[in-house]
Amino acid sequence: MESGEPDAAALVRLRFYAGLSVEDAAQALGISPRSAARLWTYARAVLFKDLNESSPKG
Repeated sequence: MESGEPDAAALVRLRFYAGLSVEDAAQALGISPRSAARLWTYARAVLFKDLNESSPKG
């Protein structure tokens, strides 16, 4: 995600590691809260997909 969507990756870091809300992360990144919400939805989908592909099947 970092190379394809650096803003989404930055948003994930702010949400997970800094504990910021979507609104606070948007302000820190200098983007609108709506754009941050859209990026957050995208990032969650990518992370979910990646985690499911790497989990053992059984």
